[in-house]
Amino acid sequence: MEILESSQQKLYAPNLICVGIDRCENGDFIGRVWEPYDASAFEFTGINEMVIHMDDLYDRWNYPQRALNERSFMRTHAVTRSGNIRTSDFEQKIERLQKMRGNMGTFIIQVKFRQHATWQGVVVWAEENKRGKFQSAMELIQLMDHAINNGLLIK
Repeated sequence: MEILESSQQKLYAPNLICVGIDRCENGDFIGRVWEPYDASAFEFTGINEMVIHMDDLYDRWNYPQRALNERSFMRTHAVTRSGNIRTSDFEQKIERLQKMRGNMGTFIIQVKFRQHATWQGVVVWAEENKRGKFQSAMELIQLMDHAINNGLLIK
C-alpha cells in the first residue's frame, strides 16, 4: 500500500468517481458516491455496497474495460453505454464532481485498469490534497480507512 502524498494536481478522466464518507458505523463506512453523468448521489451503507456500485458503473460505461469477463450458463447481454462518454460540458461536470464533500472525508477516484479481477488506479484525498496509487480495490479501501481513522483528518 502506498502512502498518500501531497499533490496539487486535479484528475480529469471520463470515469472519475467522488466518494464522500459521511460517518462510520460498526467499523463500516456510510456515505455517498457521485459520478459525472448523474447529478444525484448514490447513498451506500457499507464499503461493499460502494465497491459493487462503482464496478457496475464501470460495466455500464464499459470504461475501464474488464480484463476478465463474467462467466454464466445463462445468456445475458450486459447493457453498456456506447460511444464517447465525454460530452461538450465534460469539464464542468468534473469541476462539479470535485466540489462534492463528505462529512468525514472525500476521495476522488480514478480506476485506470480492471485487471486480475480487481482495480488499479489513483485516489486523491480532497480535503488534504494528497494523492496515492492503489493496485487493488482492497488497497483503495485501506488508503481511505487510513486517512479517515488515523486522526489525519481534523475539521
